[in-house]
Amino acid sequence: MKYLTSRGIRKIRFLDQFLDHIETDEHFKLTKEHLILGWGRKKSFFKAKAYAKKHHLHLLCLEDGFIRSLGLGKDGYTPLSLILDETGIYFDALQPSDLENLILLAENSELNQRAEQNIQTILKNGITKYNQKFIPLDPQKFTPTQQHILVVDQTYGDQSIQYAGANVLTFKKMLAQAQHDFPDAIIWVKVHPDVLAKKSKGHFTHKELNHPQIRVLTQQYNPIELLRQFTHVYVVSSQLGFEALMCGKQVYCFGMPWYAGWGLTDDRYAPVYLVNERRNKQRSLLHLFACAYLKYARYVHPVTQQQCELEDLLSLFIPNIRAQKYIPIKLSAYGFSHWKRQFISDFLNFPDTQINYYSLFKPPKTDIVLAWGKKAQRLRASGYQYVITVEDGFIRSIGLGANLVRPCSLVFDDIGIYYDATRPSRLENLLKYRAELSLEEKQRVLELTQMLIELHITKYNVGIQQELVRPQGYDNVILVIGQVEDDMSIQLGSIEIKTNLSLLKTVKARNPTAYIIYKPHPDVVEGLRVGAISEHIAYQYCHHIETKVSILECFKICDDVHTISSLSGFEALIRGLNVYCYGLPFYAGWGLTYDEYQCERRGTLISLEKLIFCTLVEYPLYNFKEINILPTIHPENVIEHLSKMGYFQHPKSYLMKAIGFFRNFKS
Repeated sequence: MKYLTSRGIRKIRFLDQFLDHIETDEHFKLTKEHLILGWGRKKSFFKAKAYAKKHHLHLLCLEDGFIRSLGLGKDGYTPLSLILDETGIYFDALQPSDLENLILLAENSELNQRAEQNIQTILKNGITKYNQKFIPLDPQKFTPTQQHILVVDQTYGDQSIQYAGANVLTFKKMLAQAQHDFPDAIIWVKVHPDVLAKKSKGHFTHKELNHPQIRVLTQQYNPIELLRQFTHVYVVSSQLGFEALMCGKQVYCFGMPWYAGWGLTDDRYAPVYLVNERRNKQRSLLHLFACAYLKYARYVHPVTQQQCELEDLLSLFIPNIRAQKYIPIKLSAYGFSHWKRQFISDFLNFPDTQINYYSLFKPPKTDIVLAWGKKAQRLRASGYQYVITVEDGFIRSIGLGANLVRPCSLVFDDIGIYYDATRPSRLENLLKYRAELSLEEKQRVLELTQMLIELHITKYNVGIQQELVRPQGYDNVILVIGQVEDDMSIQLGSIEIKTNLSLLKTVKARNPTAYIIYKPHPDVVEGLRVGAISEHIAYQYCHHIETKVSILECFKICDDVHTISSLSGFEALIRGLNVYCYGLPFYAGWGLTYDEYQCERRGTLISLEKLIFCTLVEYPLYNFKEINILPTIHPENVIEHLSKMGYFQHPKSYLMKAIGFFRNFKS
């Protein structure tokens, strides 16, 4: 195809989607056959420019967007934002660009309002161009009794330097000027991420930085968090200068970046002659953001693989940034089967994350160890201090994990695990200490709950969707939920009642006039796990045993749900049923359930909205096999994915029976 002109551009994922809806004016819509593309101001761009002129094609200049990806482009991370400029390119001050022309237009109050909301989202969550794992900032590094000034270095040979009217000497001048302007302050020199990653080099020598007033920032701090420590910021043409403006800092420009010349920066040291005749209007920060981030840059959603708005992309970066804060870069994974290794790496595909797998031997006790369920519990019991427990999430799959169906959600808990009532967990701490939900978060919970109910989604999505008839002549219909009796949620979440039969007997004794439906766990029905009750015994304490129909159909005809610690109790709460807990599941103890026992650590009354948000949005990571760009996506994406796959119709096979036989024999 004619528009693909270089190997680098050919490799851009979603290139076709970025090129959708390109128009030169209101009368003529371009097709890809009219286009030729060049990157920035590289040699390939000038080659494309000459080719376009010779063959009467339309030239577009491409560049990374201002919020690009989860990791560095030089590390191969897919760009989720691109810039397509037909006039010039934003960093080239030697000529106009589409961005400059947009900024010259009148301000739009509606766009400015969107800009303000997006800026707040960016600042709150520390979102930047590359969103890899950052080193936590030590506030003691920046003593409050002294003033701190930031000087921003860039990569040597960066195109934006030359085309901003600057050169190598400009950086020397900038550092000297900062020292002159603030002789009593500490001058911090920030090295570019590519330099820290040893992909490029910077502009200052060790000798130039060896000064008692100067400190060098050599660690990978979050730019937004870092900028809060400074009062003034010195840049040549770095995008960090605009992020400093968003943080409310005074910015001095020594080159002419796209955000200079509009009355927001101190340009006394910049080559303003480059833009004097063009940038002749005062513009607000909100207007600059709206033009650059909302109108100029394009975004592609990694799940829908279609163009989207900035807000859509920011919302996807947020859970990935949050997860990177508690998932370490180096992990020792212990006891994972080959099957689990295949999908664990998808959920932990964060920048720089390294996983070393141990099977026959345990890792050193000084390592941060990743382990599944029971294995994690045993490691803690044997003296391991740094253990992250992995378990299935709450919206998991179409089919059972015991049948080796890949999960679409996992939880990684560095504190405990949600079903272990003997100690705190990351989920428990979220429920206890997280701030109350915002109006937007409450609305999201409402829509998420509606999706779950309308699309009939549960954890495993097994069973037949067949309408049940509510029994006549009973004021109260009770659903008793069976569990896998050797499951860790029973061992660590129950107090006295630890078997399905004990639960049935207790419910019957306390509700002698109710109609009782018993629903055993799907793994137990399939013979894969322990916990079966003989039918003739079970029918002494219940009126009906339901093994085939989905639990959601059972919910529709019941008033109350009784359980030891089953996740189905949480699913029942979502659907407005009364839930009685005979153990201490994660959703008990918050004033939302009828509890047999109390947990001293809990006792805080929370809303059902907060329980749903923390449990389904903030605690798990979501990922399905077809999406490998971001380690975690939204639960809504997984719900839509599962609903399109169709419902699991209770399969039986010789292989499953064989697996169940050998597992029961082993136990």
